[in-house]
Amino acid sequence: MQQYRVLVINDFEQKGGAEVVYRQSAELLRAMAGVEVECFDASQLHGSLSLLARSWNLAAARALKRTLITYRPHRILVHNYHNALSASVLGVIARYKRELGYAAFMTCHDFHLIYYSPSLHYIMNGHIKHLALDALRTGHVLTLRVSAKGAVHDIFSKAYWHAVRAVYKPERIFDQIICPSNFMQEALLHRGIDNTVVLHNPSVVTVTNKPVSVRGRERFSLAFVGRVVREKGLAGFIELARSIDFARIERIGVFGDGADREAIERRYAPLVESGKLVFFGSLPQDRLFSELRRFADAIVLPSVGMEVAPLVIVEAAMLGLPTLIREGVHRLDFGNTVGNKITYRDDPQSIRAALDELATHLATPERRYDVREFLPQRYAEGLADIMRLR
Repeated sequence: MQQYRVLVINDFEQKGGAEVVYRQSAELLRAMAGVEVECFDASQLHGSLSLLARSWNLAAARALKRTLITYRPHRILVHNYHNALSASVLGVIARYKRELGYAAFMTCHDFHLIYYSPSLHYIMNGHIKHLALDALRTGHVLTLRVSAKGAVHDIFSKAYWHAVRAVYKPERIFDQIICPSNFMQEALLHRGIDNTVVLHNPSVVTVTNKPVSVRGRERFSLAFVGRVVREKGLAGFIELARSIDFARIERIGVFGDGADREAIERRYAPLVESGKLVFFGSLPQDRLFSELRRFADAIVLPSVGMEVAPLVIVEAAMLGLPTLIREGVHRLDFGNTVGNKITYRDDPQSIRAALDELATHLATPERRYDVREFLPQRYAEGLADIMRLR
């Protein structure tokens, strides 16, 4: 039997959804017969990440070079690099790909390959707007503000992005780019990147729970799961709930932490004191899922930025829960077969209608959710085929 050494690369070991998939992919590859796996991420580097290091991390490039020479992989799978390892690792991957002859693959967790903002947004009059894919082919994108840190930072960010693309074209370094959604594949194609394949990220929840019927209830508990930062839209959803006097909403539970948590707790202190807004903080996965089953009737996904493949939809379904989704969070074709999505817009009439639809949905005892496309085994089989490991 052919033996394969696989190196899996990512910015961070622990942080967000991409890091979960990074660890899962390593575990699933490691479980394959004839496959040996080693991981490389910023946790293996010494010292804190300065702004300069995030732009061009020479320590990461040198460490990766040593790893490649020592480990001599047959395959490389990259998840993210631009947040910590930086584009400096691209040259190392390209050089040793020629010398060692490995095949290289990358999972596109965000839109960084094709646009300045990883969430495909721009800022107008202080508000986050989504960029239409057709605009990627025009010079108009140069005029759009993508950074909230001011015009100078915006100019330097764009200049850096173009400089990296002038030196390295990532799509040429990787044999195939793995897209977690059809929309990501479509977005890459708009930039002329066609060496792509769609493979849905695997759910962390591995056991499917039967949806529970909720009859005769007028009010429901909603759970927000994720980082408490501006682009995730929690503050906006709380404000929307207040605009309808929390009609049909018993309480909102916040499962996560982030830079905006303290400000939101201060701003909505009366809601926290009354129990309408409950902060659980970041929880280990096993406890998170059990707490969600205990607390929530539904999950809310109010993101302002564009989500590539929001697995919270799938994981909610596997817990037996529907998901309220703000329109514009992602292309609505993602997870359509699951059957647990209810959408709303940012206006009182729309959220009222969505909550009424949620009540009807929860009262349907025969409802079923289809999560087969997102099971870890399906992902592992797809990864093995794409990376030619069997």
